[in-house]
Amino acid sequence: MSDHAIPQYTWVVHPLRSSWKRSILLSVFLSLFFLGIYWSFQSVPVMLLSAFFLVGSLYRYFLPFRYEFHEDGLVVTSLFYRMTKSWSTFRSFYVDRNGVLLSPFSKPSRLENFRGIYVRFGSNREEVVAYIERKISSSSQE
Repeated sequence: MSDHAIPQYTWVVHPLRSSWKRSILLSVFLSLFFLGIYWSFQSVPVMLLSAFFLVGSLYRYFLPFRYEFHEDGLVVTSLFYRMTKSWSTFRSFYVDRNGVLLSPFSKPSRLENFRGIYVRFGSNREEVVAYIERKISSSSQE
C-alpha cells in the first residue's frame, strides 16, 4: 500500500473527548487513586511511576486514533503509532457496541485479541460496518 494513496474513508476517534461525563469520572478516580498511592508509600517517585504505567496502559482512551480505509488496506495512526494492514490479512470480523474486531482467522480463536485489530466506530457505525463487510467478504472469496 502506498503511503501517498488517497484514503476512501477517514475518521478520528478520541474517547476522552467523546464522553465528558466518563472523562470527569475517570479523572476523579485517577486523582484519588494516585493520592492513595502517595499516602500509602509517602513517595512522589512511586506515585509518578504508578501514574506512568496506569495512564500508559490506558493510552487508547487518552490519545486520538485516526483510521483510514484505502482500496487495498487499513491504516491506523496515533501519536507514536502507525499500523498498515492489507484487507487480505483479515478473514472475519466481529461487530460490538463500540467497534469492529478484524480477525486474521476464519473461525473464532483465542488469539484474535492479540493478532486482530480493533477499529472504533466513532459516530460512523453504519458506514464503517458496510465498508468492512464489502472488503472482508470480497477478500475471503478470492
